[in-house]
Amino acid sequence: MTLRPELNKCLLVELVSGISILKEFLTATMDEKLTLKVKQKTSHSTTADNYSINSSTKNVCTATTDRTNSNGTTKPLISPAKTAKLGNAQDFDDILEVVGSFGRYQKKMMFLIFMPVSFFAAFTSNLFLFQMVMPDYWCHTPGREKTSLSLAQWHQLTRPSNNGEPSRCLMHEINWTYKNTSLFTVTNQTKECSNGWEFDTTEYSATVGTSLGWVCEHDHYSHYTLSISMAGNAFGTLILPILADKYVGRRFMFFITLILHIIFTIPLLWVTGAQMHMALRFLQGLCFETNYLMPYIIYMEVIPPERRALAVMVSFIAWTFGMCSTAFVAWLVPHWKYLAVISIIPSLLGFLYWRHLSDSPRWLLAKGKMHQCVDVLLQISVTNRKQVSQHEVEVKLMELIRQQPVDRPLSDVLRYPKLALRTLMLFLMSFMQFVVYSVTMLSMTVLPNSFLAHFVLSIFELPSNFFGWAITHYLGRRFMAYCTFLLLSVFCLAAYFSIQNEWLLLTILGFVKFFSTCGLFVVFLMASEALPTPVRTSGTGITVVFGMLGMVTAPHVLHSGFAEGGHYWILLAMTVASAICMIPFPETLGLQLPQTFQDAEDLGQGRPFIKWIHHWNLHNFMQPPESQHKTVNESLMS
Repeated sequence: MTLRPELNKCLLVELVSGISILKEFLTATMDEKLTLKVKQKTSHSTTADNYSINSSTKNVCTATTDRTNSNGTTKPLISPAKTAKLGNAQDFDDILEVVGSFGRYQKKMMFLIFMPVSFFAAFTSNLFLFQMVMPDYWCHTPGREKTSLSLAQWHQLTRPSNNGEPSRCLMHEINWTYKNTSLFTVTNQTKECSNGWEFDTTEYSATVGTSLGWVCEHDHYSHYTLSISMAGNAFGTLILPILADKYVGRRFMFFITLILHIIFTIPLLWVTGAQMHMALRFLQGLCFETNYLMPYIIYMEVIPPERRALAVMVSFIAWTFGMCSTAFVAWLVPHWKYLAVISIIPSLLGFLYWRHLSDSPRWLLAKGKMHQCVDVLLQISVTNRKQVSQHEVEVKLMELIRQQPVDRPLSDVLRYPKLALRTLMLFLMSFMQFVVYSVTMLSMTVLPNSFLAHFVLSIFELPSNFFGWAITHYLGRRFMAYCTFLLLSVFCLAAYFSIQNEWLLLTILGFVKFFSTCGLFVVFLMASEALPTPVRTSGTGITVVFGMLGMVTAPHVLHSGFAEGGHYWILLAMTVASAICMIPFPETLGLQLPQTFQDAEDLGQGRPFIKWIHHWNLHNFMQPPESQHKTVNESLMS
């Protein structure tokens, strides 16, 4: 009870901080215009104050003229100021702090690139779900137009019952007494559909299944296509980030994924064969996760550690609104081909970032691309109204290149027992929590209106973004994990006993979605904090791949063929197993990220398993080992 006022105060401070960031961004352009006007009035007496980048004057970076970078971007004008010193810079974060780690460059990137990409990535991937919905269908039995019977009455006469449900693939024979009359008899004999099928067009005018005739013995094709697309997603998430890290960079890979999505979506409009359609869906799925991850990684690598939690929350919020808007667009345009065309539009608009999205300076440095790295850092400094010496930047970057550690493969994790166990548990948690999340997302049919069900289930993610950030930041990672898995288990069990009440079931599934999102928050947070620096990127990528495999499994769990609601017992078992997988992980609140494999092996020493470590008693526990960074995150201690 004594923690509540302080917690509320901390949350209020963070909210005010976020609002101030938005305010600074909205006023940035106005301030720059006013500054330029003042300069124009005094230009006749201060022309000597403007400098260009010149090696003979130690390459001091100012902005008398626009300087084009290697990626085509240009630097805005700034007023001269005292050149910042890099003499005390020990690592790349120190250099980033000098050029501006969270100035106008980062704020503009957040609101103009990071958030829109998160929004449209969710929007595009969720449009695919509405294209694959299979509405109710039945055998077409001609002759109803000769009668005054309603569709429901006609179905009672012509559709035989199959385990209490109207059959989709059988029909009763109709014998007409005379042609062109309304006199007929219905026999008890049934036969397979001989006149084609009719589809329920109440919500969708056409889906992939209705257009390609995936009915009766082929009605599982829709579920197979979902799984195949997720398999392509998993394969792309495994391969494309590796190619980006080793060869082409994050920026170029982002545009490659946009091209891949366009190329493999357009043929879907004409292909009629099931096998070819599934193959194109696999290839289309290659880019769904990577097109979001590339800008995400670039942005996370140009902001300070204390802002990364805020960035993740902002990304989740934009993603949630993208999911919600998908239901509205699909309701307005209930035809799968038009939805496929609409999904291409964000990829086309993404090329507007060609001159504005720079590659990650950390990646450029790691690849020895000195000049491109300097260009990006100078661009950041100019936009943030900082001045640095290009010569000093180059000297410091050369020192960092010489100090870079030798690359080690992910397989070296197996040499450290605790780290190997935690890594395995991390992969299993990712798989199981993605199954729970995806099954909930695919349960759009719990209400007669699938658009409303999708919107409600999506909007439940919005408060989970704030909840997950606040609990992990103040009450600890382990507390968040066990509370999440406990409550998730309770609601999975409650869902089984609420099947007959649609609105109650939807409400319970909303809470399942809420806590499964929190579970994913824990998974990715632990991936970034438990894995050592040499394999953090590849380890996180494999964590995502296991999650994609969970999404591939989800449709089969949902349509597992058990008793009605039997899949909720599977979700319950996976949630309990996730809680067990969390046991090997120590409380990482306040600990610096492990730099070496041994640091990751020793992570959490001096922190007892049975102790609840949170923001307010963090100072009572042992500091990280000397091999790690020597200070705990000061922002958590304030």
